Amino acid sequence: MHGNVWQWCEDLYDPKGSDRVDRGGSWFHNGTNCQAAFRFGYAPTYRNYDIGLRLARVPRPVPGK
Repeated sequence: MHGNVWQWCEDLYDPKGSDRVDRGGSWFHNGTNCQAAFRFGYAPTYRNYDIGLRLARVPRPVPGK
């Protein structure tokens, strides 16, 4: 789902720093930026209206499988 909002990632932008990676572009940017490989680095305290996050959940194992 590219282009909805920039997605905060757990990855460090630079291993020597504390900035986190945000990826994917947003509705506010052109199509070139709307790809997972396009990234920026910001301080974890940075806030903006076009940055979000994606929640992920690992499914529970089904008993008997």
